[in-house]
Amino acid sequence: MNRKTISIISYLTIIGWVISFVVYHNGGRSSFAQYHLKQSFGLGVFGAILGVIFIPIIPVDPLFSTLFTILSVVTIIVLIFGIINAINQKRKPIPLIGLMFVDRFNFIKY
Repeated sequence: MNRKTISIISYLTIIGWVISFVVYHNGGRSSFAQYHLKQSFGLGVFGAILGVIFIPIIPVDPLFSTLFTILSVVTIIVLIFGIINAINQKRKPIPLIGLMFVDRFNFIKY
């Protein structure tokens, strides 16, 4: 796989991220792929945190259900922006939260 393919697949499910990570470490290393692996991992962590926070309290109040739905849709839109950036081979942070992930996740080394 080339760096573009690794970057695109990293945004597609947890299994896609793991496959991209393994291919990256087995010879597909590039700073471009590393950048998108970090962005997609951060987005996955963000989504997991949303689930942990909102899923237990959704039955309590319909307002939380609506807020969770809105945040989930925004997360999917941000995911699409990440995929588009990878397709266009741009090293651009995903909207809203991408800058938080640029210098994090040091286990993804180049």
